Amino acid sequence: MPRFNCSSSTTACAVALAGFVLMVAGASAQEFDGRFSMTPTKDGFIRLDKQSGAVSICANPDGQWSCRAMPDDQKALLDKLAKLEQENKTLREENRRLEDVMGLSPPDPGKGGEGKPGELPQPPGQGFKVPTEKDLDHAFDYFEGMLKKFRERLKKFDEDQQRKDDGAKEKNTVPL
Repeated sequence: MPRFNCSSSTTACAVALAGFVLMVAGASAQEFDGRFSMTPTKDGFIRLDKQSGAVSICANPDGQWSCRAMPDDQKALLDKLAKLEQENKTLREENRRLEDVMGLSPPDPGKGGEGKPGELPQPPGQGFKVPTEKDLDHAFDYFEGMLKKFRERLKKFDEDQQRKDDGAKEKNTVPL
């Protein structure tokens, strides 16, 4: 930076100093010129941060300038949309996992579909098995045993009720 000797000419020194100040002010104004946009309002101004998109309202109510963030409805909607998309993705993955566990997921088209078109795929390792004669006999024996126990319990219940009714009649009779 060149040196000026201000002792010989006060006017030249003042002009040089003013030029230097304007040069420094212009450089610093260029650094911050593009970041904020200010729009006047009735009570102050609205400040837009062009880098982050944040909007603030600035006012001077008590002689002290202060800015507070304005609610950003668009950001809130985008955040909610992102949250719902993530939740949807999670639920789809859970649904797909449960379908795989239950054997309900459709076959992948790349793997080649087994079965006829319109036919539901069978769960892996499972299929409908026709019961044998022995299986049917076993099921009927079990059912007959249940019915027998049920009849015995009903008979016991009826006998208990009969005894209670007979006891109540004896207490209510008056000897002559």
